[in-house]
Amino acid sequence: MPGWEHGHPDLTDYPPWARNFYNVTHSLVVFALVFLAVWVIARKPVWVLGAWGLHVLIDIPTHSIALFPTPFLWPLSDYRFDGVSWHHPLVFSANALLLAVAYGGYWRRLLKNSVEGKFWS
Repeated sequence: MPGWEHGHPDLTDYPPWARNFYNVTHSLVVFALVFLAVWVIARKPVWVLGAWGLHVLIDIPTHSIALFPTPFLWPLSDYRFDGVSWHHPLVFSANALLLAVAYGGYWRRLLKNSVEGKFWS
C-alpha cells in the first residue's frame, strides 16, 4: 500500500467509510448516548460497555494530530487533542509495563489457584 513504507500512513490511504466509522466509534458523545440507551433497555447499567468509553479516554492523549486524532466530541465539535503518539518511548514503555503487571497478576493468580486445586476461578 502506498504511504506505508516509512512512518505513518497517509490518512487518505484509508477509505472514507473507515474514517467516518472512526469518528463515530471514538466519540464520547456517541458512547454516552449508546450507554444510556442500553441502560434504559436493560433497566440497569451494562458496565462492560465502559471498556469502550475507557478506550476513547485512553486514545485522547495517545493519538497525535498526524494519524487518527481522537474526535471525542464528535458530532458536537471537530476539536481534536494533539496527544503523544503510541510509538513515543514514554507511552510505549508505560503500556508495556502495565501489560506486564496485568499478565503477571493473572499468571500469579492462576498458579496460586492451581496449587490450591482451583482452576480458572
